Amino acid sequence: MSSGIGFIGLGIMGEGMAACLLTEKVAGTSKDVPLVVWNRTKSKCEAFQEKYGAEYTIVMKDTAKEVVECCDITFSMLSTPEASAAVFNAPDGVLAGISEKSSIIDCATLAESDMKGMSEAVVAKGGRFLEAPVSGSK
Repeated sequence: MSSGIGFIGLGIMGEGMAACLLTEKVAGTSKDVPLVVWNRTKSKCEAFQEKYGAEYTIVMKDTAKEVVECCDITFSMLSTPEASAAVFNAPDGVLAGISEKSSIIDCATLAESDMKGMSEAVVAKGGRFLEAPVSGSK
């Protein structure tokens, strides 16, 4: 684990949220505290790196699992319940990377039962889960 902050999902909402972590100096301030990112569409990570990488420390990973494994705190902002479930449950997804040091902050707007199931799965592996849904879009 590192003291970096993870961010999964650089779509319409996620990109702005991740950028705030940089501009507010929560992450990306040094190699010791990078912003570690992953998106299902790699080109969004590349565009984010191009836009902010000259000023901030951003590390791109190949899987959601890799983000969670190397960060104590990981934010997730995915667009639909289906996308959230797919990324969470994939063999190289969020749940696969959980350890006792992991904290997941899920910002998707999901059904209560979805969030409860995700929370129980994270806690069963020794991690922590915070439901932090946001609303809005473009």
